[in-house]
Amino acid sequence: MPDSSMLLKARMILKLVPLLVLIALVQPASAFQIRRVVADSGVVLRLRGDVTAGDYRRLKTILQDDSVVGLEIRSGGGSLEEGLDIARVVRDKGLVVYASKECDSVCAFIFFAAKERYIGRCKIGVHSVSNDRGKEDGDSVRVTVQMSRLLVGLGVPHSVIGKIVATPPAKITFLDNRDLAGLNVHRTNPFRNIYDAANVARSQEASSVCNPGVDLETKATAHAGHRSCTTAPARASGAR
Repeated sequence: MPDSSMLLKARMILKLVPLLVLIALVQPASAFQIRRVVADSGVVLRLRGDVTAGDYRRLKTILQDDSVVGLEIRSGGGSLEEGLDIARVVRDKGLVVYASKECDSVCAFIFFAAKERYIGRCKIGVHSVSNDRGKEDGDSVRVTVQMSRLLVGLGVPHSVIGKIVATPPAKITFLDNRDLAGLNVHRTNPFRNIYDAANVARSQEASSVCNPGVDLETKATAHAGHRSCTTAPARASGAR
């Protein structure tokens, strides 16, 4: 797939740059928190936090499950190298990406790689590549230019590329409505049906375990050693 090979090429570019020069777009604080939301119609992965070393391997392992249909992501940025790897697997898998609130820096690259792009009450923030000190130098400028050319190959509009190149690493520029329209971004939650189905399933499971119409304390006495819920009235009647 041409798009995926472009992202692989981008990762190779980073390998050619000294490690002390290009570690991240923004220094990360903590690793992704990954939560699975499961329904009959598919699985959504909810990603929260900064992109750090090891996140790509974790995510790649989870994505071996072909029932995963997309990602809901909320991130302020992180490791550029890890982010590019995640973007590549997102492209390879043809995943839908929903940016629910915050998606800045390398998170935007993951968003750009999606098969379909959706946002909630979210702004997409971009800036140029930094070195390990959060500054811009000759090497980071060259990588920003190379990355921009590769993003053009992914169909990212020139207006967005311009903002990436023109914004210093220490600052951030948010995409406007014109940029989002050029990316074919939809302002809705594509996973609402999956979330609703998952909530119903959890409610039904809780109801089957804790049915207020059953004297659970009596039931527990009849089945010694079996843990069950005890309703508030049952506990009160047993109090001395």
